[in-house]
Amino acid sequence: MAHSAVLAGAESRTRKLPVQGRRALPAADPEKRKRLLHAAVQTFGRRGFHEAKIAEIAAEAGVAEGTVYLYFRSKEDLLGCVFDETMDGVLSQARAIRGAEGPAGEKLKQLVGLHLSFLARDRDLASVFQIELRRSARLVERFSRTKLSEYFRLLDGVLREGIASEELRKDLDPRLAVRILFGAADEILSEWLLSGESKPAADAEKLVGTLLRGFLACENEPEQRRAPRRRRTTS
Repeated sequence: MAHSAVLAGAESRTRKLPVQGRRALPAADPEKRKRLLHAAVQTFGRRGFHEAKIAEIAAEAGVAEGTVYLYFRSKEDLLGCVFDETMDGVLSQARAIRGAEGPAGEKLKQLVGLHLSFLARDRDLASVFQIELRRSARLVERFSRTKLSEYFRLLDGVLREGIASEELRKDLDPRLAVRILFGAADEILSEWLLSGESKPAADAEKLVGTLLRGFLACENEPEQRRAPRRRRTTS
């Protein structure tokens, strides 16, 4: 089902009564909330956050405009929920990758592959994350302080694990390496949205492989890379 990543955590959030101001609202319908999130991703992705209207989202979901406000306080709140619930799905899988057995390099490939594949399978969702979310200063701050910070900590933990096991270089700066990995993946997604030519998920292994050649400890580098080339001599 399209946008299933966004909707993964939606049902659990409907068990509490939504509150608007001080007035408790009727118990929410989980299926209706899912439809609204699905419609929001489509509308924000195709129309843009600022151009999109609550009435358009309601029409896409097949509900009355006023129904949207039974579930979300505002258009920005709706965008924030799309972000939060998508990231909950990403982080759940990322934690499993981080906690599994295996070399750090393989875990890094899986984490970056998760980042790219999660968004690349849905162009509207990718547009929301790569473009629309960043147009709201409040949401950018919320993005940076909460879910993104945890994703960075997971990458950081894998890098430190690799340094401790001597798979990665001792002088590698994990903080800087995290930003290099995330920034490169982010650029791949942005290029794909603009040109449509690249295949983000397919680029994950090549991206991490390229960066790992700079991250690896010398004894873990491929033999052909460590051996200095001999200069040809002319007789």
